[in-house]
Amino acid sequence: MNNYKYVCTLLLGWIMCIVLFSACKKDVYAPNKNEPAEDVFDFATTVDKKLDIDYGMKGNKAVFEVFTEDPIVIENGKAKKKENVKSILKAYTDNACKYSGIVNLPTACTKIYLYSENYILPTSVEIEVDNSDIKFNLEDYKDHLRSSTSQSTSQSIAANKSLSRVNSANNPYNIQFLGGYNTNGLPDYILGEIHNGELYPMPAVIPEGLVNRLNNILVAQDNSHLAVSTKVINTNIVKDARIKLTFLGEAAAYRNVIGYYYYNTKNPPSGEELEFQPKYVAFPNCSTWGWDAGITDNYMPPLYPGYQIQLKYFDKNGKESDIFPAGTTIGWFMLPDAFEVGSSGGNKVNLMSPRHGIRYSNNEFNYDGKSVCISLYDEKSKTTVNGFEDGGDNDYRDVLFYLNSTPEEAIYDPNKPTTDPDEEYPPLESDPLEGTLVFEDLWPSQGDYDMNDVVLTYHTVFTTDKDNKITGIKDIFTPIHSGGVLKSAFGYQLDMDKNNISNVKIDNASSTAIQNSGMEVNQELPTFMLFDDIQQAVKNGPITVVLELKGNKTIHEISRKKLYNPFICVNTKGFNATSKEARREIHLTNYPPTPFANLSFFGRNNDKSSLDKGGNPIGPNYYVAEDNYPFAIDLPITDYQIPDESVKIDKFYPEFSKWAKSKGVENPNWYRFPTHK
Repeated sequence: MNNYKYVCTLLLGWIMCIVLFSACKKDVYAPNKNEPAEDVFDFATTVDKKLDIDYGMKGNKAVFEVFTEDPIVIENGKAKKKENVKSILKAYTDNACKYSGIVNLPTACTKIYLYSENYILPTSVEIEVDNSDIKFNLEDYKDHLRSSTSQSTSQSIAANKSLSRVNSANNPYNIQFLGGYNTNGLPDYILGEIHNGELYPMPAVIPEGLVNRLNNILVAQDNSHLAVSTKVINTNIVKDARIKLTFLGEAAAYRNVIGYYYYNTKNPPSGEELEFQPKYVAFPNCSTWGWDAGITDNYMPPLYPGYQIQLKYFDKNGKESDIFPAGTTIGWFMLPDAFEVGSSGGNKVNLMSPRHGIRYSNNEFNYDGKSVCISLYDEKSKTTVNGFEDGGDNDYRDVLFYLNSTPEEAIYDPNKPTTDPDEEYPPLESDPLEGTLVFEDLWPSQGDYDMNDVVLTYHTVFTTDKDNKITGIKDIFTPIHSGGVLKSAFGYQLDMDKNNISNVKIDNASSTAIQNSGMEVNQELPTFMLFDDIQQAVKNGPITVVLELKGNKTIHEISRKKLYNPFICVNTKGFNATSKEARREIHLTNYPPTPFANLSFFGRNNDKSSLDKGGNPIGPNYYVAEDNYPFAIDLPITDYQIPDESVKIDKFYPEFSKWAKSKGVENPNWYRFPTHK
């Protein structure tokens, strides 16, 4: 019996020890870093998405941007980029015109717009965003465009090669055609191959770097300073030559017609003579996917960068030849918006009454005397590039093409403006990435959970080089609200090697933290303390931090979300930067504390961070409350409506709870719907 009692006593004691030991354990437990306790929602309002782009233009390094709203607006028939629209990514492709990296999007984003002002690329393409990676392939995009139109485009409009010098009511400008064209305006004399009776154009290889050199000189602004005299703009042939004309791109809402005429260099025509002499259409419709594709069931823009034609010369007897004799000058004309889609006679060039008349490179014969054309010489590729203006903003980028002559020296252009061969790929400065940081200062207790104790906005601009290496960062942090009674300090840490930073400049900071070259001393990662007291910081205004970097990080491998770890330091007596005591840091959910943090707060009260057997935070879960609520949030807006004092955030923002409980699936833009504005 005694043995039985003894055994029972031991068994009871063993059970009580288990119960007591279990009660002493933290609420969330992870045995090691490789086995997270729970998949905790990180309360992120943005997400890093894989982005793969293949423009398929080998040898052309291009700048592109990503927007979360359509960056294009049509005003008075003209397409242009919206004012004040901000991109979330700006970068270069590689030399194969490809890009592979990440882009940070608001989780509420359902579509993006891939935008480029590069003449040979689609200007703006809408791409749906789902749970998968974001991909764009130009060939697939072209196939999509083709499939979106149901009509056959093989029907051709017959050529009119009449050389009559008698103008008529149906053709007041005596305009002739080099051949036929289909219902989209694609000419049947495009250089290419015929398969099964169908023309397959073979785009020319655009000279490497040409488009970037043009972008540097021919920017989206008034370029009238490049519109020089007729003698310089027109093309002078000094040796017998074959002339090829290559379509480069367009940035117009109009469906413009481009053509040419020619005359004896020593005997230029009068205005009346030019009106009556034949003019030849080169491209009946200079439209490609761009500012306004205008795709319908019976129309698709016909041209592609690199499409090429052979210009024809007709002697006084009407004999056709590929050879332009020495002593000939080629002039150019435009019929703005003269290719009509959906007209009663079908899609066609309107020769009888083009809505904007005719415009000549011989600007002295234009009704207003203004130039319609500019001509540039690219020394590296030894090509002449012509740009046309269809009316309005004078950027001369509405249609662009370039000329090649055989022999090369047959075109004499000594006085043309030139591109800059030394600045093909200038540094890029991103549009500002903006948002709002909000903190609850009572962690590890949830407190009133009004998320208004520390509120500040940020404004981040990255500077990158041609290889997308980050060479500079400029941050502006603006403290805008202090809703707590505690004196909270603010700082942030960057996920990069400190040796990558070559210079730091900070303006209007008020932190007493011991710093070395602007960074907090003895930190493993570069850490910047900006102020000690949020209440005083609100009065002081914006704080600017400018970093010069050595380019060890690239914009395609890192985003602001991955790079920045912002936090506040809270103390009832105020922040003492010179104290050797560990500090109470509050970070965004699942962002780790710095080595200066007091780890004893983790796991207390409402905090449910991942802990090891000794009660130390080990991740991956940090700074999350027991009901899976955060202690800090990074919002992708700067007009955040700050909750009233002691009003919980899920009361002030009714959609917050569904967002949190669904782990971000529902109501991802909850911050747009406060109870009142």
